[in-house]
Amino acid sequence: MEGTMSSALGAKRSCGGVGAMSRSTGPCARPSRGARHQPSHVALALTKERKTEVVTKLKSELETSTAVVGFTFKGVSVPDLEKLRGDIPDDASLVVAKNTLMKRAADEVEGWGEVSQFCKGSNAFLFLREDLKTGFKGLRTLEDAYKKADEPVSLNGGCCDGDFLSLDDIKKLEKLPSKLELIAKVASMVNQVPTRLAVGVKQVPTKLAIGVKKVSEGDAEPADQAAAQA
Repeated sequence: MEGTMSSALGAKRSCGGVGAMSRSTGPCARPSRGARHQPSHVALALTKERKTEVVTKLKSELETSTAVVGFTFKGVSVPDLEKLRGDIPDDASLVVAKNTLMKRAADEVEGWGEVSQFCKGSNAFLFLREDLKTGFKGLRTLEDAYKKADEPVSLNGGCCDGDFLSLDDIKKLEKLPSKLELIAKVASMVNQVPTRLAVGVKQVPTKLAIGVKKVSEGDAEPADQAAAQA
């Protein structure tokens, strides 16, 4: 018993005696109450800051988008997800974010409140702008690649012009021509106008010459000739 007591006292002296290590650095050091809680406070502050950054980014994407669709990506590999980023147009964006943060961003941007309807499951969000057709093409390619997978890629819905988009609505939207296609079509129509106008103008002198010739030959009355040429 006496040996045990001596050992205990010796151990106590080693932590509190003159030769003991400092409490702030040694094995007997005990962090103050404030020090124990400080790391959790810092981590919490960083988490809130990060969430604010994500919401700000999502709001910026929504403010410049024509449409946005959500799709499940739980079983998609990182290389395939990066391939999708490369397949979509330069003006489109692919963002993986928590549904709660997406809902918060959508609530803060006018016209995107319906986004909450498809914020379910493991969502990735595709923000589309001018080239809708090419944007959907890349997504459909990914969907086809995972059609027979254990966790297939599936669209959850979308939003455009303040309205919720069902899967049928999305099919109609992705058939719309891109901006470049519209420009090419308009340019083609504009180019055809001078050609048709030139052909019409070219025919006028010919018809006029024929009419004058017939009048001079006395083949018909001017009124009859005019009616015939009309």
